[in-house]
Amino acid sequence: MIQRVRLVFPVEKAQAEAELLWDAAPETCKSIAELLPSSGMSHHAIYSGSECVLILEQTLRLPPENATTQVTRGDVAFTWMAAGSHYGVGEDFAEACWFYDIDSEPRMWEGPVPVNVFARIVEPADEFYSVCRRMRREGAKPFGIEPVDD
Repeated sequence: MIQRVRLVFPVEKAQAEAELLWDAAPETCKSIAELLPSSGMSHHAIYSGSECVLILEQTLRLPPENATTQVTRGDVAFTWMAAGSHYGVGEDFAEACWFYDIDSEPRMWEGPVPVNVFARIVEPADEFYSVCRRMRREGAKPFGIEPVDD
């Protein structure tokens, strides 16, 4: 059972490690761990403040678990949305999302959306957070989530 994941912007060589919250979100941790490694293009969340996301390769449909809209810098979460459930959502998708400052609130145009907080960034991540901040101006970036070997 993995205890940590590495969040990586490979082009910028910026990364952070996050500890999985098995006690708070066991099913979400298990489901995410089974998908790893996962990679794709990360983008900045449009309505949520200081949030970046990675659309997952597989559309997991997990129930709420350790779900909240009250997030802070360093929280790593999961959510999924059904087609038509929110403005602009044309097809089902699932995402991993992470919050890089204190002004974050996961939301869509209509308002706050609870996310399953399943991990917490624990390693110093200043360069990682810097890349997240720059995504607002620079756009989407290659990104990966991988297990950390114990």
